[in-house]
Amino acid sequence: MKLQNVLILHKKSTFEIQARQYRDARFLKLMQEGHEAISRVKLAHDEHMETLAQLEKELSARGVKFESVARADMQDHVTDVDMIVAVGGDGTFLDASHHVTDVPVLGVNSSVHSSFGHFCLANKDTLSTILDQIENDTLQPKKILRLEMSVNGSPLPELVLNEVLVAHANPAATSRYFIGIGDIREEQRSSGLWIGTPGGSTGSLRSAGAKVLPITDHEFEYIVREPCTRPGQQFKLMGGILGMNDEIAVISQMRTGNLYIDGQHIDYQLGLGDEVIVKPSKTFLNSYIAEDVNDIFL
Repeated sequence: MKLQNVLILHKKSTFEIQARQYRDARFLKLMQEGHEAISRVKLAHDEHMETLAQLEKELSARGVKFESVARADMQDHVTDVDMIVAVGGDGTFLDASHHVTDVPVLGVNSSVHSSFGHFCLANKDTLSTILDQIENDTLQPKKILRLEMSVNGSPLPELVLNEVLVAHANPAATSRYFIGIGDIREEQRSSGLWIGTPGGSTGSLRSAGAKVLPITDHEFEYIVREPCTRPGQQFKLMGGILGMNDEIAVISQMRTGNLYIDGQHIDYQLGLGDEVIVKPSKTFLNSYIAEDVNDIFL
């Protein structure tokens, strides 16, 4: 595929936001003191800016038109470009995924010393090679499963690439809900309910005890986080792997519950009786990613 028009979606570094945009006095004081809490912030910023500059240089040399947008300023659904290049870490990649249907996404880890970049196939050193492979068609995007959701029958606009958390708005409070899968319906109390994709199976779900799935699998899974069972009680729906034709129904018993999508930036309030339906979407994400990227966690 000959690249002609590319959208660069990039994060703003912590240094750029705190030191330059807001001129936060506390942040600047800690930086001056060399405090360990922010000791790597400037390094991460410098690496990020170098990677962004390298990407723009590569695209210019190839005659590719591009526009660069900060992730915080991204609003529109993207349809008129050959590719989105998400420069940052996994959070930037997740943001990019929420703005596309068919447009492929390439993740670039802009600071390898501060970001794991699970979804990021490229970094500053491999960027040129990856772009070559894309343009000569030796690298093809993979179809990555996303989830779709509705609340009280109304579809939500975001497709989930990583995971959904249904929980109380206060992390110290008990999450109360009914969960239904197939013919089984159960009342539960816990710290929350994780529902995730293969892409999200290496993060919070894995930490909670779920199975790591291959990134290209067309299955999804759920796991109850810290179940609150009474003596002698055991939940039936503690966790499991489901298929493309399955769905999970969750009915809130919380007055102030929340539905968190792919992290903390997208959330919806849940009240008493609100019903959430989560199921696989037929709209997969087209992503340039290594097929064995999840194997490191196995």
